[in-house]
Amino acid sequence: MKVIWTPRNIEKVEAHGLNRTIVEAALGAVDFRSVEDPGTYRRIGEGTVEGRLVRVVFAESGPDEVYPITAYPVSRARRKT
Repeated sequence: MKVIWTPRNIEKVEAHGLNRTIVEAALGAVDFRSVEDPGTYRRIGEGTVEGRLVRVVFAESGPDEVYPITAYPVSRARRKT
């Protein structure tokens, strides 16, 4: 899968204490699952990286190509059971 990076999405990811390597690892994680964000073109997914759950908001920008809009670590309190 190709991940599209721009200065804008890099800045958003870094604002949450993450980097491109972590986001790409979350997108490729064995436990990565995503769902459509109702009423939008976006998808929301989560994957575990180095013991941390990372949520990625992204758009599918082409065949086997994604554009991460933002990503952030999910606190234990915000995890869905």
